[in-house]
Amino acid sequence: MPTLHLMVGLPGSGKTTEAKRLAIQYHAVRLTPDEWQLRLYGSDFVTGADNSEHDRRHTMIEEIMRELARELLNCGTDVILDFGFWAKVERDELRDLAQSLGADFRIHYMACELDELWHRIEIRNRMADELSVFRIGRADLDEWYKLFEPPSDEVLTN
Repeated sequence: MPTLHLMVGLPGSGKTTEAKRLAIQYHAVRLTPDEWQLRLYGSDFVTGADNSEHDRRHTMIEEIMRELARELLNCGTDVILDFGFWAKVERDELRDLAQSLGADFRIHYMACELDELWHRIEIRNRMADELSVFRIGRADLDEWYKLFEPPSDEVLTN
């Protein structure tokens, strides 16, 4: 039975690093929107600016990846969605999708304190080039931290 794996956490929490490890462990297809967006459009996120075009593109890529995930699960292939899934409603929708396809469902929550996230992002920002990561500012991270809805312990143990 295929499994839909969700990588849950904020930027800098280690989602993509863990997703790469899980892809090898489970022989799964890993879908990471940031990688596609950087390849297609370069680093089009500007901290503190109007990022509506970036957000539109990102949403479109995620929609394509969800469709691809559905097809892969139908073919019996494990899928790792490395999106972040900050909102509970997003995670619930994908749990329902997995169940409707007869697939298993797992959340991989990458919990990390705000100061540690920022420390990791600062290092990543310094090492970044235009095709490797989006440069994130502290104000953006602080705002996203407030918006993030961590999964409950009950969800993580089921």
